[in-house]
Amino acid sequence: MEACKLLNGAGVQQYEISNFAREGFESRHNLKYWTRQPYFGFGVDAHSMLAASADPYVLLRAEDGHQHERYSSSAPYEMTAANVEAVRFSTPDSLDGYLAGKPPNRTPVSRQAALEETLFLGLRLTRGVDLKKVAAEFGADTVNAFAASIKEFEEIGLLERHSEVIRLTPRGRLLSNEVFERFIAVPEA
Repeated sequence: MEACKLLNGAGVQQYEISNFAREGFESRHNLKYWTRQPYFGFGVDAHSMLAASADPYVLLRAEDGHQHERYSSSAPYEMTAANVEAVRFSTPDSLDGYLAGKPPNRTPVSRQAALEETLFLGLRLTRGVDLKKVAAEFGADTVNAFAASIKEFEEIGLLERHSEVIRLTPRGRLLSNEVFERFIAVPEA
């Protein structure tokens, strides 16, 4: 806590649980992850994530079980195209496999996983999560399902709410995993 005060006093603001920067110098690389934006990785054991609509092959395979030899290393998908929000790719983790042209492994990200990531990754950021935007993307019932948890965390001082934005308090940042786990285990609506 003392380090946070010293850095903030020196104009180096905490913008994420484990990152500080002067305004305008935040890590664009990390912010892509925390805000679930598409990203590309290149090379051995590189990881990427694209919106599912940007990968029609995954949608086709998810919907009707279509097989294609080139992508046979990917795990079978047991979700419908309507339930796939994004797809993650990872290149082979060995140089030999990479140089041999082994295809990337593909992992679909379900709508449920995307919601959970939106909440717990967004809460990593000091700016927090805009529940209005979450409701627009995932439905008002989804946000309402978290109302009791949000209220409980506000009451015990781990979350603060400003209009439709929730964010971790300084104490909440120290106990963030306890907060995150509640948003990963989605309550029934």
